[in-house]
Amino acid sequence: MRLFRLSLPFAVLLAASTLHCADPAPEETKKDEPNEFELPVPIGIPVKGIKIPHRDETGKLVMMIEAEVAKKLDDQHVEMENMKIESFDADGKTINVEVPHSIFNLETRILSGDSQTWIRRDDFEVTGDSVEFNTRTRHATLRGKIRMIIQSSNIAP
Repeated sequence: MRLFRLSLPFAVLLAASTLHCADPAPEETKKDEPNEFELPVPIGIPVKGIKIPHRDETGKLVMMIEAEVAKKLDDQHVEMENMKIESFDADGKTINVEVPHSIFNLETRILSGDSQTWIRRDDFEVTGDSVEFNTRTRHATLRGKIRMIIQSSNIAP
């Protein structure tokens, strides 16, 4: 297996095309869609070791969100510490996202992380200073200093 580094413009272009792993779907929020991330947690009380499964319309698990500590700030926002997302795509590949501190909007299903974020899959790793992750479309936008490492066993010596 070879490990190589890319220039920043190419890495950002590749990351933008690779990180969008969801099925094509409209970007807008449907108002009649049920809230799939209801948390039975009182506002202002920290909860340790929370897991939030996300299933598609057929009931198949497509994403699991875990946090060491989660605290509902209000009816729409949840603050999470040491949050991890495990996302499963149609090809059977798993993408892992790790964010030390984030705010999750239950209505829009957008996770905003204000600290260094790691996105990993078997064949690449991307880090950035902050992230915005749409859990509905599974599309991530990294900002700040971005670093991408691609691992491939298909490159000739």
